[in-house]
Amino acid sequence: MGAGQTVVGVAQTLNISSGGVLVSAEHEFRPGTQIELILEWPTLLDANVPLQLVTTGRVMHSRGVVCGIAFARYQFRTAKRKNSQAFAAAAERLS
Repeated sequence: MGAGQTVVGVAQTLNISSGGVLVSAEHEFRPGTQIELILEWPTLLDANVPLQLVTTGRVMHSRGVVCGIAFARYQFRTAKRKNSQAFAAAAERLS
């Protein structure tokens, strides 16, 4: 992506570690691209509060829409409850 260009989309997490994440996205990204990801965490805080993992990093490698991203920073944040129908529709597009 060019400087100052913003792309918004949905991706599916394929693999995650403390150092980075492998995703299948709606768009292709070139190695070196700076990126911010907001991941919906699969478990709830205190069995009630949704969490998001908010990350920044750089695309290290890509093959089509699958790319590996190295984390530069990350933090957990509490999140509002999502509309499950909208989330399911976005996830279906990646299938």
